[in-house]
Amino acid sequence: MKGLLLPLLNTGLALLLAFALGAAAMWISGYDPVLSYGSMLATPLSDQTYLFSALAFSAPILLTGLTFAVGLKSGLFNIGAEGQAYMGALGAVVAAYLARDVLALPLAVLLGLVFAAAWSAVPALLRSWRGVNEVVSTIMMNWTAYWLVIMAVSTVFANPLQPEESVKMPEAARLTPLFPGTDLTLAVPLAYLTAVLIYVFLRYSVWGYRISISGQNPTVAKAYGIRPEQAVLVAFGIGALTAGLAGVLQVAARPPSYSLARNLANVYGLGFDGIAAAMLGRGHPIGVLLASVFLGILQEGARHMQIEAGTPFEFIRVIQGLLILFLALQMLRKI
Repeated sequence: MKGLLLPLLNTGLALLLAFALGAAAMWISGYDPVLSYGSMLATPLSDQTYLFSALAFSAPILLTGLTFAVGLKSGLFNIGAEGQAYMGALGAVVAAYLARDVLALPLAVLLGLVFAAAWSAVPALLRSWRGVNEVVSTIMMNWTAYWLVIMAVSTVFANPLQPEESVKMPEAARLTPLFPGTDLTLAVPLAYLTAVLIYVFLRYSVWGYRISISGQNPTVAKAYGIRPEQAVLVAFGIGALTAGLAGVLQVAARPPSYSLARNLANVYGLGFDGIAAAMLGRGHPIGVLLASVFLGILQEGARHMQIEAGTPFEFIRVIQGLLILFLALQMLRKI
């Protein structure tokens, strides 16, 4: 019980400090923090449509959060989910360009996961073979992916009728809302199921054990005949699949556009949000799921905060940044 209570208290303290400093920043900037937080936290829970929208926001955050969480288990600080989500979305766009019927959906999943895995392979191999720090390599790959996908969406895969976005996913291949008038699609239960499967994998599989041992103590892992570099490759691979799936679903299962914005607005920042969810959930897949729901509520609430309190959306980023900072300080204290 004590082992669970202390992390909860530390997480609660980090949340309290982040929201307190966020309120101070709002007040200094001339905004009402009470009205802002009220509209941010209460409004999404007051209506079924708003709640379903919050759950829709939580799905890609959860998937990129799992990328970071699996990396943590193997001793990695893998922040490459952002670029891998871009590549997953690009795979979905390519599929929509090549297939104009229901086959575009399975092709989107296939290409999205392959593109993301290929993008992840570069930092994974650099870390395993040459010991290159994954933070540096994944940041470089994120920015390369960003500009590469923008170029692709702006040229070859641009929508001739709406140049500000890519070609649309064919109607027959779209994951449409489960409830009319909402954003809730099969992407949400699929993401939640993925979190459960990742938990089972890490907890009960041989490779899950190898990843955990390698992350805790590579020397002990070698003594047991485990090769930490292989665990690193597997962790990178699993993370790439979840991040790539997040990108695919933002194109194939995100109404109303079912496309990729030319400025990547519908995938931009998902990796950053995933890091916040993973750290808030203490790297546990189920914890990441709960944290992603909370962050999804904040994302939906930010829209109402802008309307009801006139407070800019960017304050959500301030709070998330502070939250990551305080949680990271707690992690560093344990090292």
